[in-house]
Amino acid sequence: MKKMKKNLKWLLSSLCWAGSLLTCLTPSVFGKTIYVTPVTPAASETSETPDGTQSRPFTTLEAARDAARAFAGQEPVEILVSPGMYRQTQPFTLSREDGGTKDAPIVYRSLEPKKAHLSGSVKLDAKHFRVTEDPEILARIPQTAHGKVLEFDLATVGVGQLDPPGVHCRMPLSVPELFVNGERMRISRWPNEGWATVAKIVDGGSKAGSGNAFDAAKMNEKIEAPRGGTFEYSEDAPDRWKAENGVWLWGYWCFDWHDDILKAASIDTEKKQITLAGQSTYGLRYGNPSPRRWRAIHLLEELDIPGEYFVDLQTRKLYFYPNIPLENANISLAFRNQPVIRVQDAQHVTFDGFVIEEAFSDGVVCLNASFLTFQNCLVRNIRQCGIYSGGGEENRFLGNLIQFTGTGGLSVHSGDRKTLKRGNCLIENNVIHDFSEHRLCYASAVTIGGVGHTIRHNEFFNAPHMAIALGGNDILFELNHIHHVCMTGDDAAALYKGRDPSKRGNIVRWNYWHDIGSPRGHGNAAVYFDDGDGGEMVFGNIFVNCGDPGKGSFGTVFCHGGHGNFAENNIFVDCKRPLGSAPWNDLRWKEYIDAPLWQKRLLEDVDITSEIYLTAYPELKGFMNGAPIAQRHNFSKKNVFIRPTMEPSGTWDLHESDVTLDHDPGFIDAANGNYELRSDSEIFRLIPDFEPIPFEKIGPRP
Repeated sequence: MKKMKKNLKWLLSSLCWAGSLLTCLTPSVFGKTIYVTPVTPAASETSETPDGTQSRPFTTLEAARDAARAFAGQEPVEILVSPGMYRQTQPFTLSREDGGTKDAPIVYRSLEPKKAHLSGSVKLDAKHFRVTEDPEILARIPQTAHGKVLEFDLATVGVGQLDPPGVHCRMPLSVPELFVNGERMRISRWPNEGWATVAKIVDGGSKAGSGNAFDAAKMNEKIEAPRGGTFEYSEDAPDRWKAENGVWLWGYWCFDWHDDILKAASIDTEKKQITLAGQSTYGLRYGNPSPRRWRAIHLLEELDIPGEYFVDLQTRKLYFYPNIPLENANISLAFRNQPVIRVQDAQHVTFDGFVIEEAFSDGVVCLNASFLTFQNCLVRNIRQCGIYSGGGEENRFLGNLIQFTGTGGLSVHSGDRKTLKRGNCLIENNVIHDFSEHRLCYASAVTIGGVGHTIRHNEFFNAPHMAIALGGNDILFELNHIHHVCMTGDDAAALYKGRDPSKRGNIVRWNYWHDIGSPRGHGNAAVYFDDGDGGEMVFGNIFVNCGDPGKGSFGTVFCHGGHGNFAENNIFVDCKRPLGSAPWNDLRWKEYIDAPLWQKRLLEDVDITSEIYLTAYPELKGFMNGAPIAQRHNFSKKNVFIRPTMEPSGTWDLHESDVTLDHDPGFIDAANGNYELRSDSEIFRLIPDFEPIPFEKIGPRP
């Protein structure tokens, strides 16, 4: 009997194992599977009509989408996309009828991860490039490039009218983007590396926008009549440029936290002066302490090194100085001002494992779409933002690599700030780098707005300016790795938030920040709450070599004007000034409260005097009355400062639990970047209730 029971138990166990194996070998829970494969010469010769089966797959995503509509909402649908190139002459568009439900989702999946390419570009055939021989063109191209510059007629690939940039614009320029073997080529520029500096400001010109645009308390200042400024240059290169041919200058014209482009109206080679046709946003001024930097961009006269190109916007001719032989190269051009993927009003859709690339607009645009997932995708070589998502709720961005984008990596806005209804979006396990290749300021790895999102286990790096633009309520930013950002900007930080104290309740915890900021003069931070911002918590972070105090009061965690911010349980290693604050006096605080900007943001866009806000943030009671400076403080507690060179500045209230050390307190391996504390670290003795920071969990997970 015992033997029989034993055999029966073995049989049942074996059946369970076999059932599990069968489940693994059986197609997934999807009720319907649709197949897509790219057009090939062999496929184009077949007479069989595609029906989406594995033997007769569709050749476009649009055909698969249309077929999936018959099953939408009834059963799960999986669209399996074979490796290859899918060039989207129009965005791949999903609308309400293309969505699924919680129990019947729609999943678009690359059959082999990152092998199905969805591209917004057109292919350029290498055999249609010709060596430039036009005497008028050669007269403008540097002699060293003669015989090396090739030309291509873009009209032959569908490029229509190309409008020139305006007299005042921001990067990116409205010039088609060229790629060779997946690498973005560079629009011609001078100087080839770095920047020129303004020798002297002759006439600062007027400021664009409404009055004193950089001071929210003075937005009603008199608007000046538009007038471009004039400056002197000291180099010889501008002497060979002709303003009538179109010369655009890209610069930090007033501050090192704002770059824009101005067209040259005239160039006086005798006086070595350039007069600008457009007015800069903040005028041509000596703003930050550093010199005013500028460069010329998109000039045929500066097409002088391999990898550069110029597009004649009138003739639609591309002039390219190739960096490699083109015979076997993959050459492509992005010029259609549209995303690769557009999702509007659809729900319960997933994109898994695609390469999304070479869009002249954003890579992906999602509008009022909910329960979307973009996972394991490679988003690259996008002229503007990698992925933009506005409206909707419960969207997820998981395990993506976003790189080489022009104006940001991922921008997500969801939730209702009036009611504090959560959007509940999740940004997790992504790597985003080189995300501001065109716009050098305020083009972040992540721009987040709305209410109630989570950003965790990501890595952000390689940028001239900020990495995170935080602009909402009750957002959790945790377990992220941020480094090598703010490398050329000034008055900036890796994480920036400001000018709206109704946006609060955010938590920045358990992140690892290192090698952030550059000494340009004004100052840099890792975390920056600007222009009256308050109500935020910075907890359990590790900051290593972050920030530069400049000539002012900047700190690694910095508050400008605001109060009610908390820094607790953080470790600062080799940060010159860990905590900084530049408080406002009572007059300036009252000016901000009474200014139209805050009146609108605090009482119209939302209402901080409402029961909703006072319940969520009781500290806002009486906020509009304007507390005196004696009551406007920020608070430090249980922080460890290792080898600082400056004391905290401004209105930081230090606590007796804060500790300053001049040595390693017991990290596992600081020399190799492991800042986890050993169990016997002296920090636990000096601060008995110090909470261990989960260093080993920071950053993307395998």
